Amino acid sequence: MNNFIKMIRFPVAVICCILLSNCYGSDEYKQYMPDGEIIYPQKADAVNTYTGKNRIQLEWVIVDPKVTSCKVFYEQSGITGETTVPINAGSGFEDDTIRVIIPDLEETTYAFRIISFDDYGNASIPVETEESAYGDMYESSLLNRTIRSYTYNENEGLNLTWYAADETEIGITIEYTDVNGANQTMIVSNTETSTAIPDFKISEPIHYRTMHKPTPTSIDIFYAQPVVERIPYWANITADLLKNTEFPFNTGDMIYGNRYYTAVDWKYNDAGIANGNVDTQRGGTLVIIAYSSFAVGTITNGKLYQSVELESGTYRFDVQVNETSNPMGQAYIVAALGDDLPNTNRVTQDALAYVVPPVGIATGDVRTFSLEFDLSEKSVVSLGFVVTFEPPAGTIHQIHFRKVELWERR
Repeated sequence: MNNFIKMIRFPVAVICCILLSNCYGSDEYKQYMPDGEIIYPQKADAVNTYTGKNRIQLEWVIVDPKVTSCKVFYEQSGITGETTVPINAGSGFEDDTIRVIIPDLEETTYAFRIISFDDYGNASIPVETEESAYGDMYESSLLNRTIRSYTYNENEGLNLTWYAADETEIGITIEYTDVNGANQTMIVSNTETSTAIPDFKISEPIHYRTMHKPTPTSIDIFYAQPVVERIPYWANITADLLKNTEFPFNTGDMIYGNRYYTAVDWKYNDAGIANGNVDTQRGGTLVIIAYSSFAVGTITNGKLYQSVELESGTYRFDVQVNETSNPMGQAYIVAALGDDLPNTNRVTQDALAYVVPPVGIATGDVRTFSLEFDLSEKSVVSLGFVVTFEPPAGTIHQIHFRKVELWERR
């Protein structure tokens, strides 16, 4: 019975309150609220956070004109901080979006609480969020994208091929020196796998570093450690070390038939000079030739060469051949240590490197043959040709050269 009476009393009390509110003015109920009406300014809406380098940016939306300031409280491992953001017509915010950057943060995750205030000290419901700040520790862990391969030539410049980008990479900054000696900067996108630098000065290094963002919306860019890369290349050192190196070759004394002359600045043995070494009727090609009707019908270990002193390193000797007879005896393009060339029967054992030109290269069919060699220490090296020509009666053994070049790997 008592429980039934209690159930009746509750709805009666509610009905009485409704009747009283109808009997009095709409605001008279406030006299029964001793602390006054509770007012909540608009809370921060559409909150977003953006990481950065030792800083974090927060943004949110406020449309309530009564809000005059917001406070951002942040905490990490018991260490707290706060900042106040004025909200008024002169604040400079657009589209009702409030933006604030919290600087000087340690590299860790922070908890944030945003509260809005009006001029009467009324506070909104707090809005909480989290975000991480990044710094030197993160940046030191970043890797550069790796060059997969490269090609270079004087006409097209440098072309780099890259491995695929990491997921946090946004691009690569490249600094280089152009052919005019001016410093240049270019940006390679994270989707680019091949980069052309047509004006690259190959003798200068390339500097590059990869750019990263820990998240796509990060307000800061982080950089991997800079890389200084020297692109290996062949430097033409012909003019510094060799003389009389291309068609038409300079001539000295006439040797045979008012046609074949000595080649100025070239060394030769008696067999090598037997019939002369510059053919003026061919316009001045370098030649070694034997013919039964000439002054000397056969040549044994005929040598024609130049000797140079080279530092330790890698070198390449290029020779343009524009004619060989068919048949032809033994003919070698040779690089050898010392101030002489080996005889034909010792070339394969004693030469640093050698090439055997094929027979039957037609007149004017210019072909380039290259031989590469390494030096472990400073050395004298001889570069040139050694032949043994013993043509049958009525036939010619000959080889013509149009140009020689010496290159150093750098």
